[in-house]
Amino acid sequence: EDIYYAENDGRKVALHTRKGEFSYYEKMEILEKKLAKGFFRCHRGYLVNLQEIAGYDRTSITLKCGDTVFLSKQKYGGFVAAYMDYLTK
Repeated sequence: EDIYYAENDGRKVALHTRKGEFSYYEKMEILEKKLAKGFFRCHRGYLVNLQEIAGYDRTSITLKCGDTVFLSKQKYGGFVAAYMDYLTK
């Protein structure tokens, strides 16, 4: 719940949290499986916390912390479905 989003940074994953940014070595796929519920892989390089979304358009997601991350064209439909499902729960 403290994580805003995760960003792929070469061989590292950078976690952007309420307490700052932390980097460590791990594959994004592994982190995605660990965080599965409440998170969505919106781009090859980003995994966002659905709880922290302030808004979105066809190419980007704006988070409550003020950061903006990319939303890939291929993931747009899945993202909208996942976000609407999250909002209705």
